Amino acid sequence: MVSQRNCCCPSVMVICLRISILGTRGIPASYGGFETCVEEISTRLAARGHDVRVYCRSAYPNGQSRSYKGVRLVQMPMLKKSFVASPFNSLIANVHASLSDAEVIHFFGCGNIPFTLPARLSGKKVVLTLDGLEWKRMSYSQVARMYLRSFEELAMVFPHATVADSVSSQDWYFQRTGIMPRYIPYGITRSTEVNDDILKKYDLERENYVLFSGRLVYEKGAHTLIEAFRSVKGDVKLAIVGDYPGGSEYTKMLKQNADSRTVFLGFVYGKEFETARNGALIYVHPSLLDGTSISLLGALGSGRCVLSSDLKENRDVAGESAEYFAIGDPEDLKSKLQHLLDNRATIAEAGGRAMARAKALFDWDMVTDAYEETYTSLADR
Repeated sequence: MVSQRNCCCPSVMVICLRISILGTRGIPASYGGFETCVEEISTRLAARGHDVRVYCRSAYPNGQSRSYKGVRLVQMPMLKKSFVASPFNSLIANVHASLSDAEVIHFFGCGNIPFTLPARLSGKKVVLTLDGLEWKRMSYSQVARMYLRSFEELAMVFPHATVADSVSSQDWYFQRTGIMPRYIPYGITRSTEVNDDILKKYDLERENYVLFSGRLVYEKGAHTLIEAFRSVKGDVKLAIVGDYPGGSEYTKMLKQNADSRTVFLGFVYGKEFETARNGALIYVHPSLLDGTSISLLGALGSGRCVLSSDLKENRDVAGESAEYFAIGDPEDLKSKLQHLLDNRATIAEAGGRAMARAKALFDWDMVTDAYEETYTSLADR
């Protein structure tokens, strides 16, 4: 039964729910977009009075914690260095949540589509959030991509509600199933503060470097940027924020191909990441495949000049506030980047457009409102 306690929601009075969130590494976020989204919405939902549980992998940072900002953390065992680690974690988390008193189970990621059916059959209300078209990711093996593609359309069948994080993904599912998923983007925590001591730690100077931020996997396109930057003139540095857990041949290749002006910061979070982002002169987003990118959104929210690959998904996010280059084309990227560096007034104008778009369209409170409305509408059925 739904709890009869009233929640302290800033927009409407709603009934409190017991909500379990599955399919990510856990919170606080120290990996990717899903984890950031879960941290932002779960803590806000908890503050509104909902009983929120986030399932975490025990090997994740803070793997012994049992709570975070009012959210209950459910630590689940994890297989190490195995291709079945993620499905195993999803399976046991699903069993645990399905047998619990949760009223809503919210899955993240298309790899969890098969698990949404047994959760629904257990009597829970089921929500699924999708991150672009994951089966297209070249960093996945061919077997993994075929596996993910094999049940993609079932995302519109098994859950009670399906959410797409980009308009492009929303259109893809509608065209193939005739069912329109709900569009809920990510939000932005707007910040412009820069700590010069933190920049000095990484051998960077305010507005004297170009920034890339993201996982170091092929579809994020860091190799395109590194190749292009080698031909860029001037003493501006390139800062690479991000890595791949445990390293990879791809990350080794990136470091071998980078020139002496390139600085690899590794994974950076919290205030240090905000400073690295806010102090950049230009943020480059060279992705080959994307959904709604948290990194791109953050760059907009900090008023950075954005130079992005011309993916439809990236245009959905940045609109006319960004400059664009041909997808995967280092020559075009080099040309556009050099033009910006040689025309600083253009950089300032683009940063202003980015901040204005972020304020108008992307807000974590509005994102939380949308998810809360989705949950409560299901609970009322």
